[in-house]
Amino acid sequence: MLTARVTDTQAALLKSYAADVGLPLYQATVRALELGIAALVGGRGAEPARHEQAPPAGISTGEVEALREAVDRLTVRAELADRLIQRSLYAAGAAYAAALAGPGQSDKHKAQVTRDAQVIFDRQLAKAREG
Repeated sequence: MLTARVTDTQAALLKSYAADVGLPLYQATVRALELGIAALVGGRGAEPARHEQAPPAGISTGEVEALREAVDRLTVRAELADRLIQRSLYAAGAAYAAALAGPGQSDKHKAQVTRDAQVIFDRQLAKAREG
């Protein structure tokens, strides 16, 4: 696993992009990283890959297309992983609420435990999206 820092300008651009396309910041960052890696592997340095350009010498059009398909598959998997994380956090919060609200508890107590679980879920989801 790698960790990277971005400049304030890059962070602002990522946040703006995420808001424009309706993605969590984490997912937008993953997408930017995937596209950046694809551009580097494609021999284009830090410039975005353009579909209309011919592939660099030594790389066939088929290899470039295979790379694009691989990035598309990674994007789909990353989006699925993001949804699974959200569902897992929700399930964990619900399990917590159920465990604390065992049999014989009052409705008021159960409602409070449910609210507590929701707060925990929201906090964990925010951390997952930031990190």
